[in-house]
Amino acid sequence: MADIVDRYLVDPAVFEVAGEDQASSTIDHQVLLLEQRDKQQVLIELASGPGRKLVFARTRAFAEQLADVLDDAGIRAESIHGDLNQSRRTRALEKLTSGRVDVLVATDVAARGIHVDDIALVIQADAPDEYKAYLHRAGRTGRAGKEGTVVTLVPRNRRRRTEELLARAEIDAEWTSVVPGDDVIAELAGR
Repeated sequence: MADIVDRYLVDPAVFEVAGEDQASSTIDHQVLLLEQRDKQQVLIELASGPGRKLVFARTRAFAEQLADVLDDAGIRAESIHGDLNQSRRTRALEKLTSGRVDVLVATDVAARGIHVDDIALVIQADAPDEYKAYLHRAGRTGRAGKEGTVVTLVPRNRRRRTEELLARAEIDAEWTSVVPGDDVIAELAGR
């Protein structure tokens, strides 16, 4: 290809699009290492900050449960998953973009094709099983040169598995041990 360019073009311009490596992206990757029993409270604290948030859960049932937990904590949330028809998924997205809800809790299946501008924080309540899913989830923030943050909640017994996942994704994340109420949680939430 370079031979053809050199032969037929005079002073060509080259434009490159960032790939999946995200090494030069504007996304800050954070991992919060915690006890399983603290996960729900840490999630509430993270989701309570300003701006739009996207929370990822591994299953439909967990996505619905987390949306209810957040609603009960006074945080307006909707869940979307593969068991919902397209019109219900579209309505949930419209609620997020219009500001009627602050948090969208999604499974990976439902997250395919989600495009919402200005997602300040992606929270992975469950780390995905494969690194490509991690990259896809992370790509919901930090779009068009804007900054974004991805926070992955990792119970202590899943540390090694998450380290392997991040290595395969070529992501260098900052790891922090937390308990509910820690200052780092409020900072990540933007409060």
